[in-house]
Amino acid sequence: MQQAIYTWEDYRTTVREYEAVLEHAKAVSSAVLAEPAAAKHARYGEQIFLKLLSHCMALHTLAADGNRRGGRALWDVPTMSAAARCVVETHDAFEYIAGHDVPAPEREFRIQLWELHDRARQLKLTGDGSAAVSQQDALRADLRKRQLALEGHDFFAALPLELRAELRRRMVAGDPPAFHINQRQRCALSGVDADWHNAVSVELSQYVHTLPFAVERLFQLPPASPEAVRLMAMPLQAALPLLVRVTQATVRLVPGSTPEPPSRTARTMAAWRALAEGAQHSTP
Repeated sequence: MQQAIYTWEDYRTTVREYEAVLEHAKAVSSAVLAEPAAAKHARYGEQIFLKLLSHCMALHTLAADGNRRGGRALWDVPTMSAAARCVVETHDAFEYIAGHDVPAPEREFRIQLWELHDRARQLKLTGDGSAAVSQQDALRADLRKRQLALEGHDFFAALPLELRAELRRRMVAGDPPAFHINQRQRCALSGVDADWHNAVSVELSQYVHTLPFAVERLFQLPPASPEAVRLMAMPLQAALPLLVRVTQATVRLVPGSTPEPPSRTARTMAAWRALAEGAQHSTP
């Protein structure tokens, strides 16, 4: 599912490509900060892009220097995987809120549902007794107001009966979902290979969680082996296609001018984007 990694030079190539795309994304972020979008979904999109960029910058900081071999680099894989897993989640939120090409009523509904999910989580966090009663009451009132608005939305009324019933059940239980469609449906709307997305998510999560296979593998793999080098590159390879996708989508949201990537970086971005969309990756 990823670019083949056999040698340290392969790893260095991946790091260089990641750095090139990251530099372009930083340049785009400067344009975003200089001229924020007016539309609500675009403002959210820009903010989510900046969050994704921060995850990608942290991931780059954790990655082993391609110019220096380090025996401890394998032990950074779980933390790198956590950062890359954040990139996957942030990409998915961006697509649902700002990336998918949907009519305005659906866009509005999506934002309202996403915000309702957030308010419900906030209420749960204040339910441990650390928040004042007045704060909890205000959150409950806001949550109820948002729920009624969502149920009265024209797009909600047009949803299939079973989906409406499930959303109502979740709202009554105080657990409204962040999204009204499942992961495979969201991947289809994004043009992302759902099997690739699932494989990447599972592999990253395997090293985020503390379970026997992942822990033992970090002990067992010889640091210079092809398997160890591939594992070190894996979080970068998982995050890179999604960084490309969100950066390019953000460019379309920004009302002003944004910088063009250098020609080599543009070819690199096209290749990594193709990986997430089901095509074979080839190094430029």
